[in-house]
Amino acid sequence: MRARRTVSGESSNASTRIDWAIMSLVQEPIDRVAPLIPKELESFTSLTTRDGSKIWFDAKQAVGPLPLTPSQSDGVVRSSIKLMSYRQYVTETPRQVRGVLKKAGGDPIPEK
Repeated sequence: MRARRTVSGESSNASTRIDWAIMSLVQEPIDRVAPLIPKELESFTSLTTRDGSKIWFDAKQAVGPLPLTPSQSDGVVRSSIKLMSYRQYVTETPRQVRGVLKKAGGDPIPEK
């Protein structure tokens, strides 16, 4: 599961996209939707995307932190996770990503 704000072209009136068995677009903003989900899914947590918005996801389904190549490291992005077969770049350091995943019940990749 993943939830994030919608991006240009996804919907004219939805504010939030929720990816699960079936993708849903909802009008409520992610800041209102996200706090409701941990009541049903305790491992729901968030990291920060390149543009400063939050990406919310199930920590038990995430793989990471994953290292960045020099071309992926742009001074804003500091780590990444794999989520739903996609690589999600985040501004948190690998150590911070490990902490977020572990706190939410995920199984982070150990530090080398």
